[in-house]
Amino acid sequence: MAQAAGRIKLADNHPSPDYISGVVQFANGVRGYYEAGAGAPDQPEVAKWWGKCRMGAQGTDGFAEVLTNGGWRAVTKSGSWSGEGVMNYDLDMPPYIQEIADWLIDSRKVHQCNFESAYKGAEIMFALQQSVINGGQVALPLLAATDEQKGLKEKLSEQKVLLSSPVNSKEFFGA
Repeated sequence: MAQAAGRIKLADNHPSPDYISGVVQFANGVRGYYEAGAGAPDQPEVAKWWGKCRMGAQGTDGFAEVLTNGGWRAVTKSGSWSGEGVMNYDLDMPPYIQEIADWLIDSRKVHQCNFESAYKGAEIMFALQQSVINGGQVALPLLAATDEQKGLKEKLSEQKVLLSSPVNSKEFFGA
């Protein structure tokens, strides 16, 4: 179930509401919390405005979250941990490319970022957007094709998004 605000980024080359926030209830009881955009809490450890988003999961014994280019943190009944997690292309890309080559050579060695895997994350975002458009909850898997961008353009008001931090002002309001 989700809410969204702001229309400025609907015209972007990666169209989206200026802010979207949602909760996902997974079959195993874990809840996922998604926030991205101008209203999401500032992540001072993340320099790029478009990377100031996080994804978290909360279970009965704790939570874990990752920050785009800002690391991760977790708290469980056993303790708490955190770590760095900024993409380093020189170190991170060679194994990723090798995995692609291995998959091309042997179709049984499916790449971890294959379409089926990547679509799971995209489907969650589509469902959150459909929740904004239609109100209420959206079950997965999605069963019908929907033009979420068209629906968001029709549904979102002209009211400007409320910023969670002044660092977002330049990106959304040019000041």
